[in-house]
Amino acid sequence: MTMSGAQADILSREELDALLEEMPGLLAERAAASEAQGSLESDLELERANELFGFEYGRALSNRHERSIQFVLIGQREIEMAELAELMLPTDLAGVFQIQPKGLRASLVLSRPFFFEMLCTLFGAGPNLKPVRPPVRDYTRIERRFYARIVKEMLARLEEQWQALAPVTLAFGGLQGRAVIAESEVRSAIVATFDVRGFSASCRVRLAVPSEAFRKAGKTPTRAAKGGPQPGVSLLDVPIRLRAQIGTVELTLAEAGRLAVGQSIPLDVPTDGSLTVRIGEREKFRGIAGTRGAKRAVQLQERIEAVE
Repeated sequence: MTMSGAQADILSREELDALLEEMPGLLAERAAASEAQGSLESDLELERANELFGFEYGRALSNRHERSIQFVLIGQREIEMAELAELMLPTDLAGVFQIQPKGLRASLVLSRPFFFEMLCTLFGAGPNLKPVRPPVRDYTRIERRFYARIVKEMLARLEEQWQALAPVTLAFGGLQGRAVIAESEVRSAIVATFDVRGFSASCRVRLAVPSEAFRKAGKTPTRAAKGGPQPGVSLLDVPIRLRAQIGTVELTLAEAGRLAVGQSIPLDVPTDGSLTVRIGEREKFRGIAGTRGAKRAVQLQERIEAVE
């Protein structure tokens, strides 16, 4: 379904007015949830910079290897730096680097599938390479050199995007194992997870940055007053995420463990194919999928009334 003309508008004036009515509450909820984490604005700026890094690095890989490779930021959350080790295999490595001038230590963790896919492409393997299960042994000396090479290349791209946040330079500090990461000093870190698409295997890359790296000193999250925004804060400038959800399904742990490629999973979704549109964490509209230009879109059909 392609929408054009007046039908191409995703939100009507009535729907926009309803959205603005919800904004003070949404802003207050998000600010309250992140009050203990520092500056919400700085975290959003870091998220946008990381998204741009993923886009630019994916485009560079696509041009170099003549295939479509996407580096998509799928999540960003705050953890303790030592908890990064829980996301690693016992023999995994992390590329550590310092964020100057503050001298803060950060880490890049390449999943084994991603590293070995990159290793194959660096040696000239084509896009139709038969998938090979990555080994679970320790990395060899030559593999460590390639690992460091990939991390340095990523840091150069990452520095370009972070320069928009602060005048920083990134200095590569070597490779560290899971055991060393687990014994890191107690420090909160923002972990950004990237999904790498375009290889034969599911790949992940994780970036762990100290929380204070780009947060402004003494800056606290912006709170919205119950009756409206605080002076100087425009609701129209507040970024929010609108999600169109096809459907969900509940599985037991045993059922999830038996999932296989090619298997069809029935979703709990209306038979008319409608979507649920969420603003923040609230269900606000029902709609139908469509296209707008070269992008997928959703046409809003019905407002979901809030249940007291």
